[in-house]
Amino acid sequence: MVVENRLSFLTMAIIATLVSVANLGVLVAQDDAKRSDLKTELGVRQRLVERKMSELETKLTVIAEKLREKEPERAKLLVAAYQQSKERLITKKMAKISLLLDTEKYQEADQLLDEVIQNLESLIRLLTQQKDQKASKKDQEKMLERWKQQIQERLEEQKSQTKDTEKIAEKDKTIKNLEAQIKKLENLIGKQTEVIENTDAKSNAGLRALDGVADEQFEIRKQTESLKKEISGSEDAESASDGKPSDGKPSDGKPSDGKPSEGKPSSQSEPAQPGQEALDKAIEHQKKAEEKLGTGKPDDAKTEEEKALADMNQALSEIKKEKRRIETLPPEALQQMAEEQRRNRDKTMDILEEMKKAPKPEEEPGEQADSGNQKQPGQSKMDQAGESMKGASGDLENQDPKEAQEKQKQAEKQMEEALEEIEDRLKQLREETRQEKLARLEARFKEMYDRQVIAGVMTVELDDKLTNLKSLGRRDQLLMLRISNEEAEISELGQQAYDLLLEDGTSIVFPEIVQDLKVDLDRASELLALERTGQLTQLLQKEIESTIADLIDALKEAQNEGGGGGGGGGGGGGGGDQPLLKKSAELKVLRIQQMRLNRRTKKVEQLRGQEDLEKLLDQEAISAAQLQAKLLEMTERIMEKENDR
Repeated sequence: MVVENRLSFLTMAIIATLVSVANLGVLVAQDDAKRSDLKTELGVRQRLVERKMSELETKLTVIAEKLREKEPERAKLLVAAYQQSKERLITKKMAKISLLLDTEKYQEADQLLDEVIQNLESLIRLLTQQKDQKASKKDQEKMLERWKQQIQERLEEQKSQTKDTEKIAEKDKTIKNLEAQIKKLENLIGKQTEVIENTDAKSNAGLRALDGVADEQFEIRKQTESLKKEISGSEDAESASDGKPSDGKPSDGKPSDGKPSEGKPSSQSEPAQPGQEALDKAIEHQKKAEEKLGTGKPDDAKTEEEKALADMNQALSEIKKEKRRIETLPPEALQQMAEEQRRNRDKTMDILEEMKKAPKPEEEPGEQADSGNQKQPGQSKMDQAGESMKGASGDLENQDPKEAQEKQKQAEKQMEEALEEIEDRLKQLREETRQEKLARLEARFKEMYDRQVIAGVMTVELDDKLTNLKSLGRRDQLLMLRISNEEAEISELGQQAYDLLLEDGTSIVFPEIVQDLKVDLDRASELLALERTGQLTQLLQKEIESTIADLIDALKEAQNEGGGGGGGGGGGGGGGDQPLLKKSAELKVLRIQQMRLNRRTKKVEQLRGQEDLEKLLDQEAISAAQLQAKLLEMTERIMEKENDR
């Protein structure tokens, strides 16, 4: 009871220290304007917490020494807690926090306080013999995918806010640019109207005349694309406006009928600007009009041209509205933007808090645990982004949009770096999961192969006895039954491998081949149960053995290659799953199976004429035909999946 009380006392003391540090962190995180009154108090309180921690470390060693003889396990626990506290430099970090507070370096102090809090929480778990909650690879993937989506949403919102700040920071330039865009678009609307009139006038003039109108529409489309890129702020706006088409008009003067890249948004991560989406639609209608004119369908072309004109007028209306908005922004606009920036920061901090509280990854075998200091991918960058957003909102409140814009761009960069870290970890997890699946399958097939080789050798030995002795003794009959059962058990192992492949869901070829392999194994089991050990059974066993060997080779090759997603996957599991094998590897296995089927078919035909085998050979012929159809179907499915990319 005394021991328990002492441990409880130490644990409660550390909890009290933790609460003190956490409360201090709240005070440090307060606005700069309130800190001048807190400076003396913060320093005093931090030194008090530091002294408490130093006393606790001393008590850990004193109590451990008293318990060494009667309670050695408890003593070891206290020594481990003391060593962990020293290894993680908790008291030294507390002392450093005091110095940072004295020199008003609040941001650095705040970050170090977070680290100390995590270390104290780890000490409490150690003393109460609680293990850190760990996340499996599957759980990690789910968490990272969720954070990735949430961060992308915050980043999109941040980019929109940065763009608005940029417009206000350079208000005169923004208005001038909008005026230039309005002028260009009005000119293009006039040209589009002329194209509609020319289409009407030349509707009955023949294909050559309509082809000339298609050329006019093409030139207007290229200019519309250039303006859209300019509006979106695309980096290649300048190169697109030099009059040289990027996807070009063919040398015959006719518009391209391929799928142009310019019909898509210039950057999916950038916020759409006023007029941008409407011009995107106009460009698509212009392209369709070119195609209709090129195929001699003026009525259909005119319909598309009129739709394009309506979209262009819509874009013009949006740009004019934006110009009026910028011109008439009220004085309190920056205050409103500061509030929006704070809201986005709050949501960003929610993601950060979730990252901090989330279970840490499971340690790999041989990996040294350091959960107290371990952070999630992207966590540090999100912390930095939050600080940048906080600074930006303060600058906006202080009517300094240029300085705010710089901090907002920093926040964008930091969130993009967080996303990169998360994506890198996701790729690593997927590849690790893929390698584990390949290793499990290889082990399963290796066991099948070793057992199949032995079954084949024993079948040949029994066949030799039957050939020479014309009958088998009781012991050999039991051996025959055992080999038959062995083939059935190998088939069950094949079922387990098939289940693993179905669970993975990314391979087209492997599941089908394993299913056919099971059919052959069951067939071999049936033949052996009938004491048929001749050429047909041996042929079947050899094919089973060779097929398993091919599957093992393919799995080994896939493990050596790594990164199953490169070069086209064999399958297409959802959620970014790595396919087990590349398309080339699956096609290679298919080719080997086709060659083996051809040889097997020839061998079956050579056995024709043996009366006792005719019925069995007919069944083999049917089985071969079914396998041939499957091979063809699998090839088509792989090629269809490749075409869908």
